[in-house]
Amino acid sequence: MPRTTLTPAPEATGVARALVSDPSQAAVLALPDGRHAAVIGAPGTGKTTTLSRLVAARLARPDAISPDGHATVLALTSPRMAATALRDRLAAAVDRVVPGALARTVNSLAFQIVAHAAAVQGLETPTLLTGGEQDRIIADLLDGHETDGTGPDWPAPITAVVRERAGFRTALRDVMMRAVAAGVEPEDMRELGDDTGRPEWRAVGDFVDEYRAAVTSFRATSLDAAELVAYATAAVLRGQVPASVAALRLVVVDDTQELVEGEIALLGALARSGVQVVAFGDPDIAASAFRGAEPDVLGRLAARLGVDHVDELVLGTVHRHAAPVRALVSGITARIGAAAAGRQRTAVATAADARPDAVVHLEGASRAALVVAVARRLREHRLLDGVPWHRMAVVTRSGAAIPELVRALSVAEVPATAGAAPVRPRDDTAARSLLDAAAVALGVLPLDPVLATSFATGPLGGLDTLAMRRLRLALRREELAGGGTRTADELLVDALGAPERLATVDAGFARRATRLARSLVQARQDADSGASIEEILWGLWERSGLAGTWGGQSAAGGVGAAEADRHLDAVVGLFTAAKRFVERTPDAPARVFVDDLLGADLPEDSIGPDRTAGRVRVLTPSATIGLECDVVVVFGLQDGVWPNTRVRGSLLDPDGLVRAAAGIDHETIDDRAAVIADELRLFARAVSRATTQVIIGTVANDDEAPSPFVRLVPVPPDRQPTVHPLSLRGLAGSLRRRG
Repeated sequence: MPRTTLTPAPEATGVARALVSDPSQAAVLALPDGRHAAVIGAPGTGKTTTLSRLVAARLARPDAISPDGHATVLALTSPRMAATALRDRLAAAVDRVVPGALARTVNSLAFQIVAHAAAVQGLETPTLLTGGEQDRIIADLLDGHETDGTGPDWPAPITAVVRERAGFRTALRDVMMRAVAAGVEPEDMRELGDDTGRPEWRAVGDFVDEYRAAVTSFRATSLDAAELVAYATAAVLRGQVPASVAALRLVVVDDTQELVEGEIALLGALARSGVQVVAFGDPDIAASAFRGAEPDVLGRLAARLGVDHVDELVLGTVHRHAAPVRALVSGITARIGAAAAGRQRTAVATAADARPDAVVHLEGASRAALVVAVARRLREHRLLDGVPWHRMAVVTRSGAAIPELVRALSVAEVPATAGAAPVRPRDDTAARSLLDAAAVALGVLPLDPVLATSFATGPLGGLDTLAMRRLRLALRREELAGGGTRTADELLVDALGAPERLATVDAGFARRATRLARSLVQARQDADSGASIEEILWGLWERSGLAGTWGGQSAAGGVGAAEADRHLDAVVGLFTAAKRFVERTPDAPARVFVDDLLGADLPEDSIGPDRTAGRVRVLTPSATIGLECDVVVVFGLQDGVWPNTRVRGSLLDPDGLVRAAAGIDHETIDDRAAVIADELRLFARAVSRATTQVIIGTVANDDEAPSPFVRLVPVPPDRQPTVHPLSLRGLAGSLRRRG
C-alpha cells in the first residue's frame, strides 16, 4: 500500500490550533457579562481552546481579582484527570499570576463549600466516603442481614445468592447515589415501589435508612460524592459560601454532557446566586450515561439551571482533523438522537493535509494476529513518521481487557501503559505482598507454609524456583542431621520467623531469605509497639529495596518497564489508602485497615505520577475525556462487545426510579435504543480523538465476528498476513529464518 509520510509536530500544532479563532469562537469570546450560554461543538471544533481563551480574556481585565484577593473566574469539569489537564492548559494560557486553582472538579468545589458551611455552623469538617468504604459498609450490612435473618424484604429474583455478589453492591451504590442527586428520599422509594409494583424500590428505601444509620455511627460527618454535592447546593442557596466562591463572576464548564444531575443542580444554584455560567460540550460524545449523566443537558440548559434564558452558541469549524476522519465521526453521530441539540453536526473540517489512509480497518484472524498488525502500524508511525509514542492511543471497550493488551503491545515492542482506573491493591503481587506481610505482623493472618512460600518467591524475597528448592533442601538437610522430623514447609515457616535459623546456611539464597525474615520480624516489632499501618508498610517497603530496582526498570524502558510501572502504581495506591486511613481514623487499630483492604472489591483512588510520557496509552472510551492524539486505534470492535446492548441498571433500575419520581411515563422510553445510542456515543468519542489517523481493529474467525458498527467505517477491511511488528526483535527473527 502506498504511504504518504506526514511528520507531525504536536507541540507546534497545538500552539497553532490554540491561536485559531473562527467566527463562531469569536462569538463566544464576545459574550457579555452575566449572559449564561451553552456552547455546543462537534469534536475538534475547539471547545476547550475557546474555553481557555475566554478564561484568559476575563482574567486579563483589571477587575479579574476581587478586592479580597480571589479570582472571579473558575473552570470546572467532572473527572479529576481532566481537571488536572485543564488546569495546566489554563496556566499556560493566562498571562498573570492568579490566586488559587484555575480549574477544579465539581466535587472539589463542593467539598470546599461544605467544609466552609460546617465551620460557620461550628460543625466538624466533613470527610468524603470513598467507593471502597461505601462498598465495605454495604457488604457488612448485607452479611449481617443474612446472619441475623433481618433486613429489607427483597423480592424473589433478588435472592441471597444475588445479594452476596459484588455486582449487587454496585447496583445498590448506583441507585442510592442517583436517588440522592434527584432528591428521592427512602419514603419516596417505598411509595413509588408500592405505586408502580416495584417491590425492589421499597426494599432499597428500607436499606437506605439502615445504611444512613450505619454511616452516621461509623463517622457522623461522612458523605458520599452525591451527598457532598447536594449539601453544597443547599449551602449555595443559603448564601453560606467561602469568600473565594462569593467572589466568582464567571464559571465555565468543560464537557458539561458528563455531569450528573446533582452537579448540574450545583451549577444552577451558582447561576441563581448571580454567577455567569458558560457550559461547553457535545451531547454526541457523552460517555457517563452509566452513572446518570444526561446528554441533553446542553440543549435544555436554561431549565436545568433554573434561569430565564441561556444563549446557545454553536462552533462550526473542525480544526482537529481533516475531512476523512470528520466524515467517519459524522456518520456515527448521524445515527444518534439529537438530545435537544443537533446543529453542531453541520461542522465542517477545513484542514487540507489529510493522508490517503486517514481511516484504516485492520482485520485479524485472531486477537494475537490483530495485536501484531496494530503494533506494526504504531511502530511505522514512530519510526517513519516521527510520531511520539504518547501521541498514540489504543481504545478498547472493556477495562478488563486493558492489562492483557498492555502486555501484548509491550511484548511487540510498543511501550504501552494503562490509562484506566487503578486496580485493587490485593490484585497486584507487590502491593499484595506488602499487605500480607503487614497482616502477618499484626496477627490478622498466620504465617503458614503458603504465605511463607509466597513471601520467599515474591517481590519481598526475590527467590526464583531453583533458589527456593535449594533453600528447602538445605533446611531439610540440617533438620535430618540434627535428628529432627519436621517437613520443609514447617522449617520454612520457622526460618522466616527466626532469622538466626538461617545463619548456618552459607549461600546467596539463604542470605536473601535472612533479609526477608529480619524484615518480617521488624514489622512484627513495629506492630507490637503501636506503629500505624502507614509506618509498618513503609518499613517493609524500605527494607525490600524494591524502590530502586523497579525505579531503574521503569526508567530503562522496554518490556519490563510496564510491569515495573504497574507494581509502583499499585504500591502508591496502597500507601495513599494507608495515609487516608491514618488521617481519618487516627485511633483505629492498624488491623482494621488490613481487614478492609483484604476484603475490598473496589480499587482505591490514587494520585500517582503520570507515566504516559513515552508510552502508548491503552484506555476505555470513557477515559478519553480531554484526549487528543495523532493516531487512535479502536481495538476489538466485536459483535457482542461493542455495542454492549445490556440495559444499564436493569436489576434495581435507577433510571426508572428517577423517572418515576419525576412523573415521567416509563412506557415512552425505549431502553434498548438508549443503550445503542450510548454505545454509538462512545464509538464517536473514541474515533474523534485522532488528528491524523484512525485505525479500526477487528477479529474475524469462526468464533468471533466484527461489530455491526463496522458498517459505519467507510473503508474495507485490510486482511494482511501476520508479519513481524517492524522491530529489532522481528527483524532478527526474519533474518534467522532467511539464514
